[in-house]
Amino acid sequence: MTALIAWLVAASPLSAQHVLVDVMKVPVEGDFRQALVRVNVPATLPEIQCDMMIAGAGMGGVGAALQATARGMRVCLTEETDWIGGQATSGGVSALDEHRFIEIAGATRSYHAFRQGIRDHYRRTHKLTPAALAWTNFNPGACYVSSLCYEPRVGEQVLREMLKGRPIELLLRTQVFALERQGDTIRSALAWRFDQRKAVRLRASFFLDATELGDLLPLAQVPYVVGSEARADTQEPHAAADPNSACVQSFTYPFAIERRDGERHTIAALEDHRQIVARQKFSLRMNYPAAHGWRGDFEYKMYGADPPVPNNMSPGPFFSWRRLIAAHNFTGGPANDVALMNWPRQDYAEESILDRTPEDFARILQAAKRTSYAFLHWLQKDLNHPELKLRADMMDTADGLSKYPYIRESRRLRAQSRVVEQDIVEEAQPGPRARWFEDSVGTGFYMVDIHPCGASERGRMMMPRPFQIPMGTLLPRGVRNLFAAGKNIGVTHLTNGAFRLHPVEWNVGEAAAVMASLGTADVFAVQRELTRSGVPIVWFDDLTTGDPGFASIHQAAIRRVYPLGSADLHASPDAPLTRAEAAMALSAYFGPPMSREDAIRRAVSEGWMAADHRNWFHPDLPFYWTDWREDKFPKPLPRREPGGSGPVKRRELAVRLFP
Repeated sequence: MTALIAWLVAASPLSAQHVLVDVMKVPVEGDFRQALVRVNVPATLPEIQCDMMIAGAGMGGVGAALQATARGMRVCLTEETDWIGGQATSGGVSALDEHRFIEIAGATRSYHAFRQGIRDHYRRTHKLTPAALAWTNFNPGACYVSSLCYEPRVGEQVLREMLKGRPIELLLRTQVFALERQGDTIRSALAWRFDQRKAVRLRASFFLDATELGDLLPLAQVPYVVGSEARADTQEPHAAADPNSACVQSFTYPFAIERRDGERHTIAALEDHRQIVARQKFSLRMNYPAAHGWRGDFEYKMYGADPPVPNNMSPGPFFSWRRLIAAHNFTGGPANDVALMNWPRQDYAEESILDRTPEDFARILQAAKRTSYAFLHWLQKDLNHPELKLRADMMDTADGLSKYPYIRESRRLRAQSRVVEQDIVEEAQPGPRARWFEDSVGTGFYMVDIHPCGASERGRMMMPRPFQIPMGTLLPRGVRNLFAAGKNIGVTHLTNGAFRLHPVEWNVGEAAAVMASLGTADVFAVQRELTRSGVPIVWFDDLTTGDPGFASIHQAAIRRVYPLGSADLHASPDAPLTRAEAAMALSAYFGPPMSREDAIRRAVSEGWMAADHRNWFHPDLPFYWTDWREDKFPKPLPRREPGGSGPVKRRELAVRLFP
């Protein structure tokens, strides 16, 4: 535990003076100390009572709030900025980091509703071209890093609408600075309201940490990790030899620029512009290591023809990579393209902001802001593109930078379980899916994408298999009513690079809210409620959250009752079940799961299924309900709906066994 954290918890929260950083007040130029706020807690405080307190209204916080309120809970939701949405809005990354399955699978129902809400907003408020109107998966920016790029403020409006009318006490411009803990229970949180310049106590039964930096972990005095682990600790092939708390992924202040040909919008150079350029080595050249079989060095051009397929990740023009508005999608305005600047050379990697003094925290944030300003000036002046205009209105800030930096790595729980590199990367996982976790509470899929720290680490990318989120990674040690609900789950420095993305963070928040609301460690109960609300817990690439058998199929699959292919991710819910698959389903349902041959032998020997007069089982023939001898089963099955006897479809099996 660092000296700072020790100082925070040494005294009672009511007796200590707390120094906070108002992130929205960190200036690009001038004294960074103007962002520091000194808080003396009065003897009496106004109180707000709720069932669940969620710190941080980012992707995880919003997902958690939606789940909690849908389950009848009253929520207190705090947020340091004046926008909700985290990395998708106030963090400036409105070019969503997703995967190629996202339009059909691999995210929760409510996350899909968020994406659809963005598309509906543009269709409702803008006049689209005929081509854009016909584009089912409409992408306002027609960017190619993602299948959905949009203006940050639009995402914020959509999220506000999703929360509207729910029992949520939304406390914007509010930061939790202390927790009151008794034994293994958090009793209340103390929070500072920057806009009202007063403190408030939040009492709740459950507390979720959905902050961008895992701020509640040190306040709750639970074990956590900062930086990179040693190879001897994680056994990860690509981990460093020694642990390094300073090796935290770099962070960024994104901004938006508009292309206005024939005009000049060059900003003034900062006093230390040249030093920043030399440190950052600004360039549009990227190296995709040939040693990995990749392209090698590639020089991006500012403009050019767009790649033909969205989200194909192949090199194309720099400006349209994260373009938020493509003018060719609209008639009558907007007239010009607008792009998001979130480029690796723009990252600030010199120092970590985790577990620093408030003064250092503010100083480092200012240095990161200056880095983004220097990058903009470099694009305009050094690269000779004065037509690029900073669009401060896109981020709704005076300096034009995101309200909060884009954080790639936070404090991480020393949780009850941990996901390491070899659990997810394709070199270690030969099947279609990553390591199987029986306690899965969600899914994710993204490259292990490491933006290097300033501690001699090189950037790294590894391809994973579609992976699961284990329930144990959300559970801290020593506290019973605190849950991780964002990037702060039990992953490593390396695997964080695959778990830190928009849909995964949202899924984690939903899972945390369901776990808390149930108040039980019963994994199956948690999985049942999650799947019923549209959260996938097993990877399928052809099963939408709207499928009538979605919940049943996932519950059957996690218990190995549902057939899982060894070569693909298909659920194939309308495929006929075979007799062998029916035998394996019975074995798993009554326990334990068995191989095909053993399950068939068991089904015949127990009298659950019969062979014919030649003693042939016919494993590959379609299964009919009459093939089961249900009077021989250890316990009755749920009744099936009246209808035909078969052939039985996979979906029908799941719906009957897990209604």
